[in-house]
Amino acid sequence: MTVQRLIDTGRMVFLLSMLILAAPGMKGRAQSSSSEPKLASEPIFVHMMPYTEEEIEQVLQRPLKLEDCIRIAMRKNLQLLMEEYGLRMTVADLSGSYAPFLPQFSIDGNMQKAEENRPFEAQDPLNPTRLTYDKNAIIAKIQQGFITGATLTLSADLRRDINSPDRFGAPPTRTENKGYSIKLEQPLLRDAWFTIAKSPITLARQEMEIRENQFHDMKLRTVFDVKKAYYNVILQKELMKVTRAALERDSTLVRLSESKVRVNLATRRDVLSAQIRFAEDRASFIAAQTDYERALDDLKDVLGLPIEMEITLEDVQLGYSPEPLDEEFLIRHAIENNPLVRSLHKSIENLKLKHKVAKNMLLPRLDLVLQYNGQFDSDRDQLKTIESNDFQIGLSLSYPFLNRQAAAEAEKTQLALQQEVLRLRDYERQLKLSIREVVRSTYSNIEEIEALKISIEAAREKVEFATMMFNLGRASNLDVTDAQEALLKAQTQYLKKLIDYHLQLAFLETLIAQPIVF
Repeated sequence: MTVQRLIDTGRMVFLLSMLILAAPGMKGRAQSSSSEPKLASEPIFVHMMPYTEEEIEQVLQRPLKLEDCIRIAMRKNLQLLMEEYGLRMTVADLSGSYAPFLPQFSIDGNMQKAEENRPFEAQDPLNPTRLTYDKNAIIAKIQQGFITGATLTLSADLRRDINSPDRFGAPPTRTENKGYSIKLEQPLLRDAWFTIAKSPITLARQEMEIRENQFHDMKLRTVFDVKKAYYNVILQKELMKVTRAALERDSTLVRLSESKVRVNLATRRDVLSAQIRFAEDRASFIAAQTDYERALDDLKDVLGLPIEMEITLEDVQLGYSPEPLDEEFLIRHAIENNPLVRSLHKSIENLKLKHKVAKNMLLPRLDLVLQYNGQFDSDRDQLKTIESNDFQIGLSLSYPFLNRQAAAEAEKTQLALQQEVLRLRDYERQLKLSIREVVRSTYSNIEEIEALKISIEAAREKVEFATMMFNLGRASNLDVTDAQEALLKAQTQYLKKLIDYHLQLAFLETLIAQPIVF
């Protein structure tokens, strides 16, 4: 009992000394003022340009770095590719929105044959004569829209003629009728003037900008997903290492216990305790192997690589920075740069214009119409031509009474606008909450990491001390197994907290749309 008390006293003195040495540094960090982290000058995905297919084939021949994984995902991640196609569709919509302000050409042609049974003499209606008519026409039209909402239409007959027999068996006649028309329609109320006339282009451009910001957010989320899968692979790989080291210690303890039993320096209970510890750690090692393989599959899924492909990661030593994060600076930067915040601002602009267009549809339609027509009628056989023209000017007025559909559309866009404003306000609040939580979690992780480092060192000392005392016959191997269990637990917690620290920073980079550089 005296020896056991000495052992316990030695443990307590060691742990207290380690905690006292660590306490000043911990207290200093808690009281230190926050400093603004250094941010890269460009969004995070600008630094991670996608690999080409040839480059992907080359890097897959060697262990992958984190940057390799991100640049592969930028090329092959399926979710990102689908989002890119959605962006391309909005670009096509924007291109199509210019159609009303570009010349539109059209040509219509027709050919007709008609037969008519006509009496040769009025007194003999039962003896008709069959007359055949050929009618041919080709009409060209050009339509041009203007930024004021006006429409200019030019139309002309390229060909319009009629071949027909004269009455009572005379030779057929050939007449040609050609004409042209110039018509200008300018809306004065509904669909009038610059804002409304340009609204299809403006709305299409805003939709494209909204989708661009959503695409940028998807890039950021893809980078985070890659980091999450990558760090999980590292975690499982390191857990395999510490569990393998624990197995080696367990195996040594089993052999040592068995040898001490043979010379009556230990009991069967010591051997059984060591074997139980070995079996438990072996089960943990098998589980870590399975988790490692699953983590590799998850990483390949995020990268867009074939699941059956074999990949390896480069060995890395993850560190951490004890520098605290400035919460206010990060929130301000996130609200200014987060792509979803920008997308919501663009969506509000889009709904404001839609509401203005919807209200315009409630106005009466009042159009100013100017038209000039020219006509040429000629007889090719008798070489006679008659020309005529006219000019028309007028106002066209129509008012849709009780147009409930247009009123409902205006009301819906107004409500949608108010809803989007609330959605922006809510997202900014959630953004602040997320950043505050990340800052707290990061600070907590740093403190726990440093405490666990002390715990690991203490556990190692405890394992060595317990092993030495067991070899001297002054302790049972239960002390050794307890110390080994404490060491494995501390190492496992340390790895998980270190990975969680890096994941919190990766998530923070997603929120502020830029990488953090300490």
